[in-house]
Amino acid sequence: MASFEIGARGLFNFRNERFFLLVEDEITIPEKGVEIDPVNIYEIDQQTFNFIRDEGDTPVVVPRFNLPPVPPGFELERKCIFTVDNSYFVIYELENGTDNFVILRISAALFNSLRNSGVRECVPQDFIN
Repeated sequence: MASFEIGARGLFNFRNERFFLLVEDEITIPEKGVEIDPVNIYEIDQQTFNFIRDEGDTPVVVPRFNLPPVPPGFELERKCIFTVDNSYFVIYELENGTDNFVILRISAALFNSLRNSGVRECVPQDFIN
């Protein structure tokens, strides 16, 4: 029997101008040996961002310039690349039983290289209107 769950989730505040909800869908079909876990990005308004943040169970993810050390038993999985207003990012998931996102800021050249090599690009969906 197939299962569907929400995995990692996080909020991203871009320069206090644009706001995003990141959600990982975990879909498993055991009898076919299929497991997919794409990340979807939804652009939301500030009021929705604040409401979700204030609920307390969806962390705000602050972009980093370096990847964090990966403790033994943990896995850092690259999920996708995305761009906002000429800023470029890679989304990783640090899997440790709680599934947390890591957003790495990268150069335009690295973004283009990753895209050209087939790395999935997450395109934010507009949930503002």
